[in-house]
Amino acid sequence: MKELVFSGTCRGIGVSHIIRDCDFTETTGYYRNEYQIHYICEGERFFFISQRGYKMVRGAIAFIDKRQIPTTNVVGGKFHNRLLIELEESWLLSMGEAVGFDLLRFFQDYHGVFLLNEEEQKYMQKNISVLENSVGKEGEFCEAQAKIAVIQMILRVCAGMGVRAPECRFPQEKMMRYMKVHDITDYIVGHCEEISSLDELARLFYIDKSYLSRIFKEVTNFTVNEFINCQRIGKARLLLAETEKTMEEVAKELGYDSLAYFDRVFKKYTDMTPLQYRKMKKKNNRNPFTFTQL
Repeated sequence: MKELVFSGTCRGIGVSHIIRDCDFTETTGYYRNEYQIHYICEGERFFFISQRGYKMVRGAIAFIDKRQIPTTNVVGGKFHNRLLIELEESWLLSMGEAVGFDLLRFFQDYHGVFLLNEEEQKYMQKNISVLENSVGKEGEFCEAQAKIAVIQMILRVCAGMGVRAPECRFPQEKMMRYMKVHDITDYIVGHCEEISSLDELARLFYIDKSYLSRIFKEVTNFTVNEFINCQRIGKARLLLAETEKTMEEVAKELGYDSLAYFDRVFKKYTDMTPLQYRKMKKKNNRNPFTFTQL
């Protein structure tokens, strides 16, 4: 069972609030390869980075540096009620300039899990209410209120809210599976354009493809194909924003033989077509930095 409590966007921010009673392969989000904040309202999830694991329970908040997303997974748990905030790098840079605070450095330094006490959880719930009552709404100050709520969460952690979560010990077998998948995700991140099939990937790592599919989903909460597409679409966004390559050239460079299929996959992962994304980026680049764009 999955219940979507809230989902919305404003410029630079995507917010989704979901209750699940088991893990699902598909995800709900907007940017996927951007900076992230996870907050657990109820239930549990598990945060893995390199060879370390952390249990996220009620009141846990995780900050994820997008440069470490390929080596970080937030997975597991039979039930969880969680809020996910995804932040575009361009917005973090603009907001950091406006408030005089290096927000990218914050995510680098605070990448990981923090546990909040009861009072801190009450503060967080107030900010969540502000987000859900503001993001995507039409009111004159709604967007500003949402973005201030996000900044307040970050600043409170900088001021000492929360303590680092202790490392958890997981069974050796589970950690071995995690490390195997970690090696595979590393390969996919660097070679996503070249991978033609699950069979090819299984041969490269000397592993049965059915077992590979099972442990990959267990560890990452993605199917192999979904993870490959996530990486390809992340690279597609850079090519569309920073080069003049045609849609056909971008699709071919990323391993998509069909432009129509590339369009469908891109829209699934970004909520817009490649052409719409390029037009949005060009429009944003033409507009100089102002406080109204934060």
